[in-house]
Amino acid sequence: MSNNTESNRSDDTTLKSQEHSSSVLSEETLAESFPNYDGQIVETHRLMQKPAQTTPAEAVLPESLTAQISHDLFEHQAAALAALADNENVVVTTSTSSGKTWVYALQIARMHLYNPDTTALCLYPMKALTRDQERELNDKLRDDWGLDIKIGVYDGDTPTDRKREIRENADVILTNPAGLNVYLPRHNRDAGWRRFYANLDLIVVDEAHEYAGVTGTHVAWILRRLRRIVRTYDANPQFVLTTATIGNPADHAQRLTGESFTVIDEDGSPRGSRDIILWEPPIDWDQVSDDDIVDEQTETETETTDQSRSPTPSSDDSDPAAEFERARQSTGSEAAQVTAHLASHDTQTLQFCSARQGTEIAAKQTVDAARSNNNLTVEPYHAGLGKRLRRRVENGLKGGQLDAVATTNALELGIDIGSVDATVTAGYPGTKQSFWQQIGRAGRGTTDALSVLVSGDDAIDAYIFDHPSYLFDETVEDAVVSVDNEPVYADHLLAAADERPLSDADIGLLGSDTRLRETVQMWQDAGVLEQTGRLDGTGVGYAGDPRPQGRLSLYNTSGREFAVICVDNNAEIDHDPVAAERAYRDYHEGALFLHAGQQYEVVDVDAESSQPRVLVKQTNTGRYTQTLSTKQITELRMQEHHSLAGGYDRYFGQGTVKITYDQYLVRQISTGEVVRGPLPTQSPPMELNTELMWVSLPSDHVASTIERLDVPLLSPTARSSSDTRVPDEAAQYTYGGGIHAAEHGLIQLAPLELLVDNNDIGGLSTLNHPHETVSGPVWFIHDGIDGGVGFTRAIYDHFETLTERTRDHIAQCRCDRRRGCPMCIMSEDCGNNNDPLDRATGEIILNDVLGAI
Repeated sequence: MSNNTESNRSDDTTLKSQEHSSSVLSEETLAESFPNYDGQIVETHRLMQKPAQTTPAEAVLPESLTAQISHDLFEHQAAALAALADNENVVVTTSTSSGKTWVYALQIARMHLYNPDTTALCLYPMKALTRDQERELNDKLRDDWGLDIKIGVYDGDTPTDRKREIRENADVILTNPAGLNVYLPRHNRDAGWRRFYANLDLIVVDEAHEYAGVTGTHVAWILRRLRRIVRTYDANPQFVLTTATIGNPADHAQRLTGESFTVIDEDGSPRGSRDIILWEPPIDWDQVSDDDIVDEQTETETETTDQSRSPTPSSDDSDPAAEFERARQSTGSEAAQVTAHLASHDTQTLQFCSARQGTEIAAKQTVDAARSNNNLTVEPYHAGLGKRLRRRVENGLKGGQLDAVATTNALELGIDIGSVDATVTAGYPGTKQSFWQQIGRAGRGTTDALSVLVSGDDAIDAYIFDHPSYLFDETVEDAVVSVDNEPVYADHLLAAADERPLSDADIGLLGSDTRLRETVQMWQDAGVLEQTGRLDGTGVGYAGDPRPQGRLSLYNTSGREFAVICVDNNAEIDHDPVAAERAYRDYHEGALFLHAGQQYEVVDVDAESSQPRVLVKQTNTGRYTQTLSTKQITELRMQEHHSLAGGYDRYFGQGTVKITYDQYLVRQISTGEVVRGPLPTQSPPMELNTELMWVSLPSDHVASTIERLDVPLLSPTARSSSDTRVPDEAAQYTYGGGIHAAEHGLIQLAPLELLVDNNDIGGLSTLNHPHETVSGPVWFIHDGIDGGVGFTRAIYDHFETLTERTRDHIAQCRCDRRRGCPMCIMSEDCGNNNDPLDRATGEIILNDVLGAI
């Protein structure tokens, strides 16, 4: 990618009139029609046009099929089809709109010509994408290529009569992994499924990069259960996985399916030129207090005493991030203004937002921002909308009736919306893979396009805007999937036993010999597997409550989710079910949250019923809540150890993380001021038996670090007198702020290397810990999911690179504050209210660790 990139860093932060600059964002146009422009453009890149690389279709397809195709294939399409002809599984990892669907469509066509009874199963991450691909496959296979292939979508929206027809007659079934999880046992009593599985020659997993983390763990076991069933019918299907560009496609595909793969990653599709603009919302640094200025008394003292021992006055106990929010133009409103500017200049624009409610707000803000163009037509788009409304928006984009659409990542995937002119991304979407997917929705094929990334107000956005070359180098994050999570494995083993009795033949596919036997014994002892069954005999059948598949959730490890019910009308609001872990943190009694533009207050949490519920009511308070927590890490079990120089050590293993979201504060939105609290949450303690890594520092590291500190010590905040988690002695408070900063920084920048949401990992830093591996200060990073799903393991493996990035970012942050800011070391998820934090000490600690590696 870097070979096709030009870049220019503009000293006056204005996009000059280079020949590759888009006129709609030229200095002249912005001066005329963007009244709030004040040098927000800080970087522009051009991706150069790239011609197609093709192969004659005759090289890989039979004559009866090439006669229906009037053009050559892209090289990656031909390479994938050649590998499939050699009985290999393929993972195709090329750019957005590169024709990946053609690979499996042509393979289905080729299989059908050889054997009309053959069947194929296609899995998609979203229902809307499934319906879109049904139309595309029908267009290709039936209309364009004249094949008598029956295609059907089989999911919760499919009518019962249509489902029966699909089971009995379909050649190609399209569904999603959550649906497949429920449908797998039905082969036992349905001849249609038996017919389909007996003839299954191809399994397609589209957008496979979507299956990472806990969802990827569940999908990996669902696919293994599928392979186990079709093996019963002597079928041995090949796999085609399609994915956005990721760093480990072969490994990811193997972890998802248990099979080996050939990687197809030489993209032969053409590309028009594309301008990519980095747009940074303005911040008024004069509104941000300089928290490391010493008051007059301390300053006088430090003229005659050791300055490193003189405490810096503490800040008050208001929200440390609130003044940054007040001083900085919000990402959402800035992105809406950019979208309005583009749309008002005849540039059809897709704006990507991070949440469903963000799309509703963004659509309204865009219309409001385009005051000079009252005819601007803007709509929101997200999965919570009805099918008809989503289809209307999709057709409006394709037909040109809509000037702009504010969307979640629902349109990041391959839903057909035609070719829009520009994209605006409101905040870095968390991964390069997602970023390139989003900007790829504009200028499809050889059409030129424009993409704008509006910076968010967190550490990863700040890093990217300080290091824009990161976006354009050739490295890509690794997808993280683990099949080692024991709770998930155990639940899927019950589902597999319900689908077919477990036996020795399942060793390997359903875990190692030891793992399978121990888990079967556990469930037999619990009475949910047949106690008289034997793996080496007639098998072990399921003996528990009906439909164990229905108790699996692809989005957490416990399977326990809370429905969100509004007491105003006793009905569910359009809100995804909430996992127990998140319910305890964010949906406790008294919590305030915003959803679809409406504020709600939690009035009760019913955790005891068969369907746990969060009961809420509508409100409008002008306030928000912040949850505080306590955390303990115990029962550490070391699995790997890297001994570093000078008494530094790095460990990976498992342990118990006990988290209690015990208190919350009520703050004023406008000022961040605490107006109530701390108040009790009533949330019970939560224990995770999960994966961890920890960095142990030498026993004398506190003293040696304070001796080398060339700035004043920080004074403990008022919280230190009432909260035992906050040291009340200046040296320990300052050091605690440094190791806390290192912990925060590493977690917040982890997505630079891995496909990981840093909300799925947590941390703890402390000056001492009783475990035998810890001689002095230590910081932990842990998976926030019971059993772990490989995130911490991946951080452990990428530790040096991530630590270097963290050290550099903390040192270079433009806030120039000891206690940092949201763009370097503050975290909105910190259970300690970001107290203490210290950039200066954190930099020393990270330098010491890097020096020991």
